[in-house]
Amino acid sequence: MKAKSEKRVSLYLELFLLLFLAGAVSLLFFVGFRFVIEQQIDRYHQNKNIVHKYNEKYISQIQDYITAQGISSKDLWRLNEWMNNNRLIYIQIKKGDEWIYSSDFDMDEEQADGYDLPSYPLDSYYNIELRDGTVQVFIMGMYSYNAYMAALIFAIIASFLLFFVLTMLGVRRKILYVNQLSQDIEILEGGNLEYEVHVQGKDEISDLAAGLNAMKVSFKNQIEEVECLTRTNQEMVTEISHDLRTPLTSVLLYAEILLNGKYGEEENKQKYLNKMIKKIQHMKDLSDRLLAYSVHSAEEKYIPAGYVPLHSGLYDEISDMCSYLAEQGLAVKENLRWKEGDVFIYGEYLTRILDNISSNILKYADVQALVLVWDEYYADEMCITFENVCGQKNSSMDSYNIGIRNVKMMMEEMGGKCEVVQDREQFRICLRFRYKKSNRKTENFF
Repeated sequence: MKAKSEKRVSLYLELFLLLFLAGAVSLLFFVGFRFVIEQQIDRYHQNKNIVHKYNEKYISQIQDYITAQGISSKDLWRLNEWMNNNRLIYIQIKKGDEWIYSSDFDMDEEQADGYDLPSYPLDSYYNIELRDGTVQVFIMGMYSYNAYMAALIFAIIASFLLFFVLTMLGVRRKILYVNQLSQDIEILEGGNLEYEVHVQGKDEISDLAAGLNAMKVSFKNQIEEVECLTRTNQEMVTEISHDLRTPLTSVLLYAEILLNGKYGEEENKQKYLNKMIKKIQHMKDLSDRLLAYSVHSAEEKYIPAGYVPLHSGLYDEISDMCSYLAEQGLAVKENLRWKEGDVFIYGEYLTRILDNISSNILKYADVQALVLVWDEYYADEMCITFENVCGQKNSSMDSYNIGIRNVKMMMEEMGGKCEVVQDREQFRICLRFRYKKSNRKTENFF
């Protein structure tokens, strides 16, 4: 979403600026258009030939009116009716050297003697016939007035249309953007959460578009989170279900030994019972963890791992594993030195890791070949390696892949590594634990 510090322009301000700009452009157009047109009108009506044509036109109309009305020099006031209908025309009439009529005001013979009307060039007068003789008429008119008015009306209409067009173009841009947002929303409704909503401008509509993008990202993240939780939950159920199989197999084996009385000496009976209890407790822990995970699957995973003495932390588990493999008919050769030091482990994970490895060895190892187990020590880690020859069993590889994946995952969560080397003849798995040297004597951890 856009930064809040970025200045936003309100739609109200945008509309005001649009109207102001359209009005200013229209006003400039109006003034410029009128100036140009009036210049052309003035230039046209300053032509003497044009003025002469207008004068002759109106003189002819005055002559026709006088003839029709039978007007004489004594009743020139009757011309006022014609003048009222032609207010853009001004005339003066004189008889000889005496002015007898002016369209600006009424005058009689006595009044005419008191007025000193200006004289005009001889070519400015036109003769007309009254009922009682010939008189001279001076005429002039605002012949460009109609052209001015037509130009004014046209300029007003054109300016208004320009204002309307500019305003509509500005509004149309926003309408097109709203239509674009509508199309973007339809695409999002179709499920395409990768689509980016167009953000244009800095107003309320652009804020809405940015909000849609933010909502889309949030919704997408929520979907991905739900999918991740679901996938993780399924993987966890698969892992624990897989890990339950090995201790269950061990319990069945020990139960069969006890049932058939193959445990040898009496003290071995208690030994097998203890192993069964331990495996059953391990199965219970796994099932409890599965239940807890299903209830709290959204919580962050935490394992209570820590440094424990190497001998007490690993010895019993490795020994039990080797004994279990031997009881299953495999020959196990150990080369374990158990040096002094502390190893970083989580007991439940260690049990599950060794159960997975023993399960894979039983399924895929050649029973006629040795199973080798040895340890190696470095500055900050120790390694326990299991190696066996691959047999020709046709067991499904799905279980194998799940087991190895579980081992790698649990080793990584304990800060270690799991390295697997396999070809058609040999299988080797190395468990690398975090390790630190210690000078204390060996302690019994269990």
